[in-house]
Amino acid sequence: MKWQVEAITNILKNCIEHSEPNSNIKIHYEKNNMYSLIKIKDEGSGISPKDLPHIFERFYKASNSSSESIGIGLALTKSIIESNNGYITAESELGKGTTFIIKYFN
Repeated sequence: MKWQVEAITNILKNCIEHSEPNSNIKIHYEKNNMYSLIKIKDEGSGISPKDLPHIFERFYKASNSSSESIGIGLALTKSIIESNNGYITAESELGKGTTFIIKYFN
């Protein structure tokens, strides 16, 4: 469970870093007999279409990454989630934010 918290915390950290002050981050959770679903949506700068397919790759740094980023946070997050019978995807539109979708299968 500790590592799942680390994965979710990393996503939230990314959302905060790429959002303006006083913007919203929305978290939606639902559970049914087949899976648990978590959606985390920010109102940030978004991820460019050329970067989006690569954001979960180890050492990949998107064009709007901070200079301190080494590109392992989202790769580690994906690995943690997948090791617990889940998967993660992201949808994004420049200037309109990003939504991370996590699904854990029961």
